[in-house]
Amino acid sequence: MTPIEYWKRFKFRTKLILLLSAATVLISGITGLMTYRIHIALFNEEVGRQYALTAEQVLARLDSRVNDMYKVTDYITLNPSVKNAIQSQEAGISSYTQMKLEDELDDQLYQVRLDAPEIMSLRIYDLKGNRFNLGSFSGSLEQLKPDYLTAVVGGLNGTGGEYVWNPLTPGAYVQEERTNWILAGRVMNSVDLETYGFMLILFNTSLFESYVKDLRLDDDSAVYLLDAGGNLLYSFQGQKEGTLKPPFAELETGAAEVRGEDGAAWLYTKQTSDKAGLTLVSRVSLAQIQQKGRVIVEVAVFSAAASVLCLSLIIMGISGRLLRPLGGLVEAMKKVQGGRFDTRVAVETTDELGFIGESFNDMASRIDTLIHEVYERKLSEKQAELRAIQAQLNPHFLYNTLSLFFWKFYMLGDERSARLVTALSEMLQYTLQPAQKLTTLQDEMTQIRHYVEIQQARYAETLSVEIKMPPELERCEMIRLLLQPVVENVFVHAFANKRGDRRLEIRALRRGGELAAGPGEAGEAEENKRPPMLVIEIADNGCGMDEGKIARLYAPAQPPSQTEEKGREHVGLRSVMRRIELVHGSPYGVEIESAPGAGTTVRLLLPEQSEWEERLPITGKEEK
Repeated sequence: MTPIEYWKRFKFRTKLILLLSAATVLISGITGLMTYRIHIALFNEEVGRQYALTAEQVLARLDSRVNDMYKVTDYITLNPSVKNAIQSQEAGISSYTQMKLEDELDDQLYQVRLDAPEIMSLRIYDLKGNRFNLGSFSGSLEQLKPDYLTAVVGGLNGTGGEYVWNPLTPGAYVQEERTNWILAGRVMNSVDLETYGFMLILFNTSLFESYVKDLRLDDDSAVYLLDAGGNLLYSFQGQKEGTLKPPFAELETGAAEVRGEDGAAWLYTKQTSDKAGLTLVSRVSLAQIQQKGRVIVEVAVFSAAASVLCLSLIIMGISGRLLRPLGGLVEAMKKVQGGRFDTRVAVETTDELGFIGESFNDMASRIDTLIHEVYERKLSEKQAELRAIQAQLNPHFLYNTLSLFFWKFYMLGDERSARLVTALSEMLQYTLQPAQKLTTLQDEMTQIRHYVEIQQARYAETLSVEIKMPPELERCEMIRLLLQPVVENVFVHAFANKRGDRRLEIRALRRGGELAAGPGEAGEAEENKRPPMLVIEIADNGCGMDEGKIARLYAPAQPPSQTEEKGREHVGLRSVMRRIELVHGSPYGVEIESAPGAGTTVRLLLPEQSEWEERLPITGKEEK
């Protein structure tokens, strides 16, 4: 036995108890979850604010220390004795001269090196190809590849004296990789801004570690320091090192952000210093905070369980009395189900159950007529006819083929043919929209322009088309694909035997409502009584029609097998007339004015509606 069959065997009272109990559990669970989420959101917001403030303070201290390093190297760069000693050397000096000059500079800069213990080594390159190593660990730079150092010095050209940070990758070392070094370089300019050399400074990572340690709250915390170009200078990651890649570019500067990664919540902060241009990104796990907040969910679950127990006892006590009238109603429904529509129930109360009983009695007396005569037959026939008419105008299979033709013409350089294929493709795509979805006059006119563009490629100079559409009518709603069949009939029938001077005019105007009829039109008083109408006129100077042919168009449709022409009329103009009749009814429809050799004017009368929120804007108001 399936669960559904087992559930159907329960009594209504049992189902009621189970459903109300489930609803109580669901409501309590949702309440607990919402409370938990609100609690976590508020808590995370406060923790994020405090953590961002701490990161800002850490970066300010770090920025101040880097600024001190600038002062130290500025003292060396702007020192006249250093400048004179460097510039006085010739190219290709001996090792003895180099060592002697290094000792002299070390003695002069001894106090400077004491003020900046983070500086492990200094190397100065003059403009003549000489280099000088300074500092307590001056030999440390010898552990870096000469080609790498040469490239770093070359990258200093064009800078203005600021630090250019260079992260040391594994490929920069000669042998053993050191993880506690950071290399920076700067141009050496004198007081008068004369460049006389380049300086490389090898820092120990203690320059950063002594400050960022305040951000390492737990073993999973991580800190990243980036230079002005976004390159990683220093990083410290906890136990998840290598498993998470911080989204540096996605983070917003100056704010705290909670992101979910690998099934856990992480708090990120991103701060940028004003002076040194360094960016500090820090990350801390919020898992423990969220774990404590889950207690709220557990309390909600226990509360729901207690509520279910109490509710079940209450329902069991009162359900017998309250649900007794439902038994008689169920029996009556079974009789109606068997076809006995004369069945009635006894109504003894005036409450909701009494109202249900009265409604059941009324329903039983009308259900047969409502189902068979009104609902099923009328509604089904109308919807079936609408779908059948619209199906004739939905050529789904051609759209992808036209796309292939467009790219073929485009690749061959035939732009005119490509534009024609694009116009036809836009028309087909327009027809693929759902038939029940209304369009606007502006969109419908756009499809006519596509069709006319195709016809103009055929008739060239012998075709003149004028389309007029007031701006206030552009947003009027209308049935989809009403104009195209009418315009197509112009080219198929009206212009069939015409050799030149083909003229087609399409106009949209408002009639009726609070506006009087146009000048010279008969029945002005009668027009004022009509509801507001959107009138679309399609006029041509083609062969025209006699009264007999116009009468056949208004007559009931003939089977399409009689003549090819009648088949086309049925799909085209007849479908337009029938669709307007089905959707809008009287007084809307189609008016035809024509005479042999005098052209034809087809006038569509539609309701004026202009409150459609889903319209896609299409530019263009008037085209000639």
